[in-house]
Amino acid sequence: MTIGELAAKANTPASTIRYWERLGLLPKPARVSGQRRYPAEALHELAVLRLAQACGFRLKEIRHLLHGFRAGVPASRRWQELARKKQRELTEQMARLQTMSQLVDRVLLQCQCADLADCGRRAAAVLKGSPE
Repeated sequence: MTIGELAAKANTPASTIRYWERLGLLPKPARVSGQRRYPAEALHELAVLRLAQACGFRLKEIRHLLHGFRAGVPASRRWQELARKKQRELTEQMARLQTMSQLVDRVLLQCQCADLADCGRRAAAVLKGSPE
């Protein structure tokens, strides 16, 4: 199939497919008269990349998933190792987001400042953890 057909079937822009090829995340396809020709298996390869993206894996992590293990390591072990690391990262991010949300709520509910200079004085106290 052509890159346009693959892109349509995989719901992935052709530019993304070409980019992933350049990065070595996808194998270079065969060419017929200069046009890329993909086997049906390319849909499955794209599905793996899109799943990794949906899990929040960065390109470096995706590269590690595909190429960072010795030969013979099963896919399940690769996913589990990377997923454990990603889960810890997500837990830390959620904690930071919760703290940010609490600060936004505090500003929303408590700010009575007339100007930003007053906000600055109050913000310094909040960030130090002392009462306003």
